[in-house]
Amino acid sequence: MTRPIVRMCARCQRTTDEPVLVHEVHAATGPGFNVYACSECAPHYPPMTGPLEILDSAARHRSRLTLRVYKVDTDGAVTDAGHKTEIQAGGLNEPIPHSTAYPPCACPRCHSSQ
Repeated sequence: MTRPIVRMCARCQRTTDEPVLVHEVHAATGPGFNVYACSECAPHYPPMTGPLEILDSAARHRSRLTLRVYKVDTDGAVTDAGHKTEIQAGGLNEPIPHSTAYPPCACPRCHSSQ
């Protein structure tokens, strides 16, 4: 004889013997867990997204870094707001910009083109 599956609804906190999986919580440092709802509350939850869908949506957004340069006097007051530089990452195939910075880049891709 098998025991019936009984779960608590995450929305109304009642136990149900017909649980509906409405969300999977993924954890980076250990096992995740599932969130269940009763059949009456399940339609109130949005459709689940898989971990690969989350990664795909993150890949569509470009990373961005903003640098702001300020000049400050000895009292700590800003004397010149300077300029703002915004850098956006385009992807893995975007070439690394060459610069006159010291020390020069030593990666194989830049080193072979010098």
